[in-house]
Amino acid sequence: MKHAAAIAQLETHASNCENNAAIQEAEAQYEDAANNRTNAADYRKAIEALRAE
Repeated sequence: MKHAAAIAQLETHASNCENNAAIQEAEAQYEDAANNRTNAADYRKAIEALRAE
């Protein structure tokens, strides 16, 4: 698959951001959690763009 390595890296980063966001929400770090959720969504969009090529 084209861009397989980049997609794998982005998947890892997206998952990390989602996991971190859940932890941060539990610790009442809402601003940081929101930032991580935004980053994860951006990573997912990039993944979809690469898969579409």
